[in-house]
Amino acid sequence: MENKQNVAEHKRRNRDMFNAIARRYDLLNHLLSGGVDLYWRRRALYAARDKRPQRVLDLATGTGDFALAAARLGPQQVVGIDMAVEMLRLGAAKVAAKRPPMPLELLVGDAEQLPFQDNTFDMVTGAFGVRNFGHIPSGLAEAHRVLKPGGQLLVLDFCEPTAPLFRQLYLFYFHKVLPLIGGLISGQRRAYAYLPRSVGTFPQGRAFVELLVAAGFSQTRYMPMTLGIAAVYQGFKGPVDE
Repeated sequence: MENKQNVAEHKRRNRDMFNAIARRYDLLNHLLSGGVDLYWRRRALYAARDKRPQRVLDLATGTGDFALAAARLGPQQVVGIDMAVEMLRLGAAKVAAKRPPMPLELLVGDAEQLPFQDNTFDMVTGAFGVRNFGHIPSGLAEAHRVLKPGGQLLVLDFCEPTAPLFRQLYLFYFHKVLPLIGGLISGQRRAYAYLPRSVGTFPQGRAFVELLVAAGFSQTRYMPMTLGIAAVYQGFKGPVDE
């Protein structure tokens, strides 16, 4: 495992960064993706439509968008967990404004040290946050631990497209345009320079599937979306009811 001090420092920096950009986070997500991030979340959860999970855990929930989307599946309980308190405060306001009320609770916590017993949740999700873990394998192992047998993990995150011409255009936008716009609106250019770096170092496609397998997941797969700039990863714990 990576040096514990380095992992802890990485997590502290990320927590502070997301607290700093919290107020503009949702606006910039929708603006910089052209609203496609809303479609990606719906598409990711489409994979869970037949399982009807009753207890759902959303990792690195941020302002709660993916947790709120998961609540539309009709579960008895949704829990979102994140280390950034300012993000959670904004998420709590969203939850409080929903009518009728949703069974959604937001907690401060570390996805790599989850405060839940083994075999607790039917589904664990994570959207655009897993790549920010201090140690991704530890987070995936925790997700596997708290899932019930037959439960599934759904991870949605960015990728770098592979088609040559589109890849060049995308990387120019991602590395040059996005940090400029994000920095101007949020006042935190460093945070939006971090985004493309974090995507570039994130294990994508088959590499992430291999991490799922190493964490104990079965029936793993990934589904690229929108010319490969995002992907949904899916894996199950143990036997799966047909």
